[in-house]
Amino acid sequence: MTKAKTSPKLKIQHHEILQASENYARLIDGYRDEVLTQATRTIRLLGRKSSARIIHTLLGYEVQASYKRIQCPDLVTARYLRLFSELGCHSIKLPYDPTRTEHLIPVFEAPLNSLKERIRELFPRDSSTQQYVLRKIYGIIREQIADITRAASGPTALQTSREELYS
Repeated sequence: MTKAKTSPKLKIQHHEILQASENYARLIDGYRDEVLTQATRTIRLLGRKSSARIIHTLLGYEVQASYKRIQCPDLVTARYLRLFSELGCHSIKLPYDPTRTEHLIPVFEAPLNSLKERIRELFPRDSSTQQYVLRKIYGIIREQIADITRAASGPTALQTSREELYS
């Protein structure tokens, strides 16, 4: 099966790999239901998939993705930002309450870890294909996160908040 997938004549079914991944829906649903329904702030990230690392500094933590560094007050926030930096998101919503963020980290990390493991199983000897598939699947996840974020803060949410101000 893995030989057929890497053949230039057959297309890799990224959406099927993503749907077959364990707990994938928990990532998207968790972001929609747990993050976007509470008070959040918008954090701008690098906007392209790259490895990110957490650096412990005298003033707290920093997440470094390529040339961009983001100051974080605690390790929970740093882990949250690292996760979305590695996905390549342009911006994400960060809950103001770090205890809620701490609860969300395992919910978000588990599906991504199982997804990486699944890709390694499908293409065990081809690291370039693994990277390619992971990059494409992360792109799909990024689009879904951006879509639900836009939907949550779309014109209906803006209109509702304006109506509350003027009534």
